[in-house]
Amino acid sequence: MASSPATTAPAEISGSWLSRARALGPMIDAAAAADEEAQEITAEVVQAIDEAGLYSIMIPREAGGGEAHPVEQIDAIAELSYWDGSTGWYAHAVMTGGGVAGAFLGDSAIAAICPEGRYTHCAGQVAPTGKATREGDHYRVSGCYSFATGSPRAQWLVGGYLLHEAGEQVLDANDQQVMLWAAVPRAKVNFLGNWDVLGLRGTGSVDFEVPEQLIHQDFTFNIGDPQQRRGGPLYRMGFMTFSCISHGAYALGAARRMLEEWRKYASGKSRAPGLMMNDMQTFQRDFAQAHADLKAADAYMKQAYSNLYDAAVAGSVTKELQLEAKLSASHAYGAAMRIANAAQAAAATTGLRDGSALQRFFRDITSGNAHVLTGEMSWIEVGRVLGEVEGAEIYF
Repeated sequence: MASSPATTAPAEISGSWLSRARALGPMIDAAAAADEEAQEITAEVVQAIDEAGLYSIMIPREAGGGEAHPVEQIDAIAELSYWDGSTGWYAHAVMTGGGVAGAFLGDSAIAAICPEGRYTHCAGQVAPTGKATREGDHYRVSGCYSFATGSPRAQWLVGGYLLHEAGEQVLDANDQQVMLWAAVPRAKVNFLGNWDVLGLRGTGSVDFEVPEQLIHQDFTFNIGDPQQRRGGPLYRMGFMTFSCISHGAYALGAARRMLEEWRKYASGKSRAPGLMMNDMQTFQRDFAQAHADLKAADAYMKQAYSNLYDAAVAGSVTKELQLEAKLSASHAYGAAMRIANAAQAAAATTGLRDGSALQRFFRDITSGNAHVLTGEMSWIEVGRVLGEVEGAEIYF
């Protein structure tokens, strides 16, 4: 897998975040089939997104990023995802890595990850499958991780590391395991090359191993108690903000493309002599409902994150606002799944064929739905709070 550092700082680029993403659409669309076959986003597409400054959309301005409003992030990620599911998923993972690193890592880490304001890409998987032990102002870390989206060209690989001391796991004041978010250099990571999946194939999200090594404390922070070092209200909304925005926005964009492919299919599919699918009332009913479902999901998510951002500006973030934001991302994915299932069923054998955009987006949407942030466990977590189950709370 090749690597490619960033080349352009966002400040050097004009145009809205959405217009930059939209301008890349035809190029991304043209490369989608080859990306899936190669199981990796082409270097040209990665570079084009880089040069548009889009990977830096979540990074604090003082680290060279865009620090964009949540609605701008949603629109840009959704647009990339509309053109190709794998590209949108890959991009949002790299964006999230940059936003988290930029806001919470130490100064020497930012100097290495964003040299002269140019983001060199963080990717990985922050699951608690690594181990960290403190040694002075360093940590000795090691671990194995799955689904490292964005890793094919990232210069820094991130993971979650459970903190140990004297051979025992360290617990916080609430008796929860202390977990560090940490970034290690690409050169010190072993990629396992085992990407063989149904959907999101172009992301090349292979598993990886971090051999035991020392990293400076600046390249880590405590996920349970993240201390904001840079940026404004965007980073006071809650640690999980970036991941929930990125996954929900991906679903909105991919579902919009699924709707468009369904519409095109219906307008060209004959169901009887002189009768096209889009002439049928059952199609018209189902398509209208799907259209409304997507519009509602888009509006809910943008409103929820606008409310949360406004509260962060005012210093009045509440658990209720965070719950709505988290739920809106899951709801966006729920809408995407309903649309994907309806369109795939209506497309009959066309939806089964390799090379069909309907098939590819169906696979990409359903594969992404397995993610813990927007899948079944997210609904259950929020439902427990809404149902007033004793002791229930959301982590945001």
